[in-house]
Amino acid sequence: MSIATRLKVTIATISVLAWSTAEAGQSMAAAEIETTFRGITLDGVYNDGSFFSETYFDNGTIRYHDALGADSGDWWVRGNMFCTFYEMQQGSCFFVVREGDNCFTFFEPERGPGGEIVPRESWTSRGWNREHKATCVKPPEAVI
Repeated sequence: MSIATRLKVTIATISVLAWSTAEAGQSMAAAEIETTFRGITLDGVYNDGSFFSETYFDNGTIRYHDALGADSGDWWVRGNMFCTFYEMQQGSCFFVVREGDNCFTFFEPERGPGGEIVPRESWTSRGWNREHKATCVKPPEAVI
């Protein structure tokens, strides 16, 4: 392989890696959402300060817990949004923004001025993989 061809392959590889891995403060793409959340338990807080925890199983099901009880449902990735829907409560799809290595902020979608689907300005929830130290700017606080 010529040097020019190797350089083109290297640049293409770097471009794909840059596109598929969100840096802090950037929306995550579908493939990264899928690999990040599959098989983990996410502990988190809603923007009102209430605590939740949900496990995303490999088979696409969820087990959800909060101060009011538990629920089950399904999760999937559609476009570049993470969707969670439940048996007994409402669900939604969310844009996910990575806030450090282990902090994820979820934004519900809305229609932008041009009709496109964009994240709402205010966040809905923030979570972290319970197996690792949270890297949120302000450490999450929860009362269980």
